[in-house]
Amino acid sequence: MIGISRDSAESHRAFIARHGLSGITLLTDDKGAVAKIYGADHSLLPISRRVYILVDKNRNIVYKKDTGFDLLKNQTQTLTGEIDRNMP
Repeated sequence: MIGISRDSAESHRAFIARHGLSGITLLTDDKGAVAKIYGADHSLLPISRRVYILVDKNRNIVYKKDTGFDLLKNQTQTLTGEIDRNMP
């Protein structure tokens, strides 16, 4: 699992430590290039919307949900369900 945001690498390290996470990679998109590619950039501000994307082994997007600035409802269950459904 990879998370990408405009936050700094230091911010990502602190987030991982604060929440005791493991097995997750957080990448920095400080200029918003990745956000723009996936349609998650904000049109006026240097921030990105929260977009959940699952990509299969052939690099096809099999799930995409734009929640604006909100968390995905039932995040873990929703994503694992979509992984099971789309990536046998």
